[in-house]
Amino acid sequence: MNLKKIPSVNDLLISKKFSKKNIRRELLKNIINKELDLVRKILKNDNSANISKAEIESNILLRIDSLSNSYLKKIINGSGVILHTNLGRAPLSKAISKNIYDVISNYSDLEIDIKTKTRNSRLDNISQLLNLITGAEKATVFNNNALALIVTLASLGKGKEILVSRSESIEIGGGFRIPEIIKLSGLKIVDIGTTNKTYVRDYEENITKNTVGFLKVHKSNYKIKGFTNEISIKELSELSKQKNIPIIHDLGSGTLVNTKKFNLPYEPTVVDSVNDGADITLFSSDKLLGGPQSGIVIGKKNLIEKINSYPLSRAARIDKLNLSILNDSLINYLKNDYHETIPVWNLINLTQDSLKKRANDIIDKIPRDTFRIREDIKSTIGGGTFPDTFIDSVGISIGKTHKISKLENYFLNLSNPIIGRIENDEFLIDLRTIFEEYDNYLISNINKYFK
Repeated sequence: MNLKKIPSVNDLLISKKFSKKNIRRELLKNIINKELDLVRKILKNDNSANISKAEIESNILLRIDSLSNSYLKKIINGSGVILHTNLGRAPLSKAISKNIYDVISNYSDLEIDIKTKTRNSRLDNISQLLNLITGAEKATVFNNNALALIVTLASLGKGKEILVSRSESIEIGGGFRIPEIIKLSGLKIVDIGTTNKTYVRDYEENITKNTVGFLKVHKSNYKIKGFTNEISIKELSELSKQKNIPIIHDLGSGTLVNTKKFNLPYEPTVVDSVNDGADITLFSSDKLLGGPQSGIVIGKKNLIEKINSYPLSRAARIDKLNLSILNDSLINYLKNDYHETIPVWNLINLTQDSLKKRANDIIDKIPRDTFRIREDIKSTIGGGTFPDTFIDSVGISIGKTHKISKLENYFLNLSNPIIGRIENDEFLIDLRTIFEEYDNYLISNINKYFK
C-alpha cells in the first residue's frame, strides 16, 4: 500500500465494523486519525509495507476495545512479593470491599455531625482511632506519605533549616528523594554526620537560629552494615526537648504490630516512635498497615493543628473513598484478629504446611509430568520494607524444557492475568501470594493451556 491508497477518514467512519461499538462519532474520528497517522509514518519509512484496509480497521477496533475496557483489573499474584508496588501494594479484605459500596454509591456523613446537623472535619473520627491505637495526641491524613511529608515540612516555615543525617538523605521510591522533597517544602536541608556514622553532637553542632526541626528517616528499603552509628529517636529526644526543636520521624512502612511475632526482624512500630519521643511521625497506610493509599501524620496537637492550617493541606487531603477504607482498616487493629482480617498479615502468617497442602491439591489436578512442587522457594514482603528478608514458601514450577515465555505470555493475557516469576530457568508460581479462593482458577487455566 502506498500513501495514496490509504482509506480516508470518511470511508472508515461509515464502516459497519465500528457501528456496534456505540462510540461517539467525533471520538471515533480521533481514533481513526491516530491510526492513519501511524500508517502514514510506517509507509514513509517503508513504502513497500503491506498494510490492508482490513488490518487498519482491525487495529482501530483494538484501539477502541483497549480504551473501553476497565483500566484496573484483578491480578492473580504468584510473584511471591506480598506488597507488590506495581500490583497495587496492600490488598484489602473482602469485608472492607463490601462495606465501601454504600459509601461510593450514596451520599455520606463525610463532613457533617448528624446529631447536631453542623459541619465537622472529615478527619475527626480517623484522628480519634489513630490516637487510641498509637497514643499520639492528634492525627491528620493526606493522599500519600510523600505529600504528607512535604506539607508537614512546609508548615515549619519557608526558608528555615532542617537537619538530616547523610545516611538518611535517601530515595524513598519512584525517584522521590529526601533532599528534593525538602526543597519542594521550602526548607533548606542541612546534612550532618557522615554516610556511615552520625552522633548526637552532629545535630547539636549544626543548630542555628533558623533550625526548625530534626528529620529522621527510617531506612526501611536498605541497610548500612559494618562500621556504623545511627542515632535513635530516644537518643535525640533529650536534645530536642532541651532546644525546643521538634523531631519529625518519617517511618515509611508504618507497622502497628510487633513484627517479631511473625518471625520477621524487628521493625520500629508507630507506637515505638511516639513513645521514644518523636513529635511528628509519618507513615504510609498501604504497606504494613494493610490499608489504602494515604499518608498518615500523628503527633503533638499543636504541630498537627499547624499542619492542618497550612494552605496546601486542603489540596493534599485524603478523599472520601480512601478515608472510609482507612477507617475500616484501622478498626481491625482494635480487635485481636487483625492477622486474619488484614490480608497482608494473613499472607505473611501462612504456614508451610498449609501451603504444601494447597500445592499438592493443585498438582493432583494439573499435568504432573509438566509441573513440580517447589518447597525451597522464598517470598518477600516488598513495598520498600524488610530488605534482605525472605520467608519460606511453597509453589509450583515448570522447567526450561518447556517454552516458558509462551506459557508466561498466555498467563499475562488471561482476563485476570496470573503473574509468576522466572527463577533458575523455571517459571515459578508462589502460592503464598495467591489467595486460596483462586487456586481453582489457576488449575483451570493451566489445564486449558495444556489441552
